[in-house]
Amino acid sequence: MIRATLYVNALKSGVLLLLGCVCNYGLHAQSLDQLSLKKGITMNGSIAANTVGYAASGIDNRRDPFTWYASGNLNIVAFGYAMPFSFSYSNQNRSYSQPFNQFRFAPTYKWARATFGTSGMTFSNYTLAGHLFNGVGIELTPDKWHVSAMYGSLQKAVPYDATNKDSYNRAAFERKGYGTRVEYNDRGNSYGIAVFHAKDDPASIPFIPADATVTPQENLAVAFTVKQNIGKHLFADLEYSVSALNRDIRSGTKGADTAVPSSNLLSSFLKSTGSTRYFDAIQAGAGYKGSFYSLQLRYERVAPDYTTLGAYNVVNDMRNITVAPSVQLWRNKITLSGNAGIQTNNLDKSKSSATKRWVTAGNINFIPEEHWMMSGSYSNFSNYTRVRPLVDPYFNNQLDTLNFYQVSTSYNTMLMHWWGNKEQKQTITLTGAYQRASENSTQSDSVSLSNFYMTNAAYAYNFIPQNLTLTSGINYYINKAPGLRTTFAGPTISVAKAYYQQQLRTSLAGTYNVTKATVAGGVATSSGVFNTTLTANFSPRPKKEEKHVRGHSTIGASLALLHRQAATGAPAFTEFTSNINYVYSF
Repeated sequence: MIRATLYVNALKSGVLLLLGCVCNYGLHAQSLDQLSLKKGITMNGSIAANTVGYAASGIDNRRDPFTWYASGNLNIVAFGYAMPFSFSYSNQNRSYSQPFNQFRFAPTYKWARATFGTSGMTFSNYTLAGHLFNGVGIELTPDKWHVSAMYGSLQKAVPYDATNKDSYNRAAFERKGYGTRVEYNDRGNSYGIAVFHAKDDPASIPFIPADATVTPQENLAVAFTVKQNIGKHLFADLEYSVSALNRDIRSGTKGADTAVPSSNLLSSFLKSTGSTRYFDAIQAGAGYKGSFYSLQLRYERVAPDYTTLGAYNVVNDMRNITVAPSVQLWRNKITLSGNAGIQTNNLDKSKSSATKRWVTAGNINFIPEEHWMMSGSYSNFSNYTRVRPLVDPYFNNQLDTLNFYQVSTSYNTMLMHWWGNKEQKQTITLTGAYQRASENSTQSDSVSLSNFYMTNAAYAYNFIPQNLTLTSGINYYINKAPGLRTTFAGPTISVAKAYYQQQLRTSLAGTYNVTKATVAGGVATSSGVFNTTLTANFSPRPKKEEKHVRGHSTIGASLALLHRQAATGAPAFTEFTSNINYVYSF
């Protein structure tokens, strides 16, 4: 633990030093390059405001009656040095661990880029993967190198409220993190390493209830990546990640994870301590690229309970093995591709059941000539689960040999044809889909089946000189399940028209759908839903004598009406939603 602490402190010092050096370098680089005074100072950006009104009749309001949003971005370029800034704000901001109201400042110069404020970075899938943070980050791309570093707050503190039990679900400790990623690229080959560290502040929440489930955590994740071309046709890649997680830094060497082993391929070396567990993840692939075909084999394994504080969600406890071929025929007019694989879980045999999934899929795209396009796809997903009951000498489990199967098969097709000339264009699109799902258990003779059918036809007519577009379509869905049959059908139509040299754009769209449900015994219920939306956007253009004016405004408004007819057990209701937005660009 002492070595780990020293390493983390050294890493933190190194990241801060790197950030300081980059800022320093940016200042010196500008003076050394003698930033061009001829470029001067330019500025552009936009400011937007949006308000939403809502009212309902027949039901309680399903959203706030009034909401407003404001956002903007500003980009200042001073003598070749770019300094973009952005912000967003709303009256919907609440006490969540991730704030809605944000600002961002991202200056760039040549191959150096820095960010200040709210930003997100990705080092790898299993270290820092798109998590937002409030702080500072840098990216350097000189020649064949790519260097990234960040430091900031990943999560703000949200205290407990003893008078509000709902606050228990939102409570969070303040979490700060830092990390760096270094990668070298040369002719399609790359070699990289990423290090990320995050830690919660136990003192950031003044009051912690006795039944609190949130604990302050600490995490150190490291990833190694390699991509290598072997000759002209072969290629391979590998990513290996290790994550060390302390689920409660207050526990010292007597943590709750003491009896839980680490989950990684190197468990002989990375053993659990009193407060820390180690996890790992590996992704590897190899393939061959030919003149008109390719073949790729991939392997992925993520240890059970794998966690990194640099990602919002990581799918763990799974192993995937897949093969993916593809081929192009008839001068690339026909493309065939597919993949097949197997996925398993319960890698450490700690769960009472294990699951295997077989997946096969295929796609075909056919473009015989410039006015036609056809495509089709097929997938067959099967899931097999075998339950292993817990050992109890005083209880005879009747599910000792339970095998559970799930199968889902789907087909999708699409046909598109378009024709026309400079004054008018027409398009017809036909789509269809079928999905069949089944479930079967060795403890039951019955098989649960469901079938889903979908068809859609759409037609569009565009009168180019008149700036007029007409579209229409019809949808039809059927869903069959044991004891229930549901149909959903209805037309849709829309008209879009532009006026005053396309400065004013308007559209009117309406749909009407009827839903009918028939249950066992012949009892049927039906209801209809009518939805219409009117939209208008006005964006004036400057006059010829005002061409020097850079400002440009756009104002838009929309009104939507939704009416649902009464059905068995459900009253009729109507909803109105209005929207007014304004954007000024300069």
